[in-house]
Amino acid sequence: MPNATAIPRDDNGKLALLQHLNNHLPNYAALLEISADDLALVKTGADWFDHVLKAQDTAQKYTDALFAFKRVLRDGPKGAAVSLPPPPVTVAAPAAEPYADIFGFIGGLIVRIKLHHNYTETIGRALNIIAAQSNGHDPAELQPALSFAYQGGHPVINWKANGADALELEADHGTGAFNLLTIKMSPGYQDNSPLPPAGTAAIWKYRAIYRIRDERVGHWSQVLEVSVKG
Repeated sequence: MPNATAIPRDDNGKLALLQHLNNHLPNYAALLEISADDLALVKTGADWFDHVLKAQDTAQKYTDALFAFKRVLRDGPKGAAVSLPPPPVTVAAPAAEPYADIFGFIGGLIVRIKLHHNYTETIGRALNIIAAQSNGHDPAELQPALSFAYQGGHPVINWKANGADALELEADHGTGAFNLLTIKMSPGYQDNSPLPPAGTAAIWKYRAIYRIRDERVGHWSQVLEVSVKG
């Protein structure tokens, strides 16, 4: 079939497709014979997937804050200000009943659209359901390229997604061993680990590897060294 559909592999891409279909598919519903029930399922899927991604991000930030709090409690530095991070704010869930396999439904719906006699490439482009050209990335050859900036004296580690679902990031905070720092779906992570004592400096090291479908793929990044000061 021409213009085969590629539903994005990453969650942010999946959400963007859902939201785009929710906003634009009603314009073509009559022409393509899309039922009101189908449109309702698209909207429910978009609302629930958006909700769960935001809830997951909030929970991850809270987990990161708890981890930083634990590190200060356990390792100091002595005299550092410590306070328990507030629990995450709970956001009301969508009113509609959720359903399983959202993208199984979306994939089937897109196939039906493309088989409809009124379907054209112009409609496919308008609905963002024509597969993008391959970027040539072989998952077995993927290797993150890490860079950094500073925010409040703490390193902010950056990378490109390159079509992967997530990035597994490890850090060595001067212990001589790498430990898991986070597994992040969207690029960018601020390391809020306690800084060295005032007036001193240290070298923190980072390495990362991509993940697709919860499995490591490709190669570990080169080690990124970042100077931090207390």
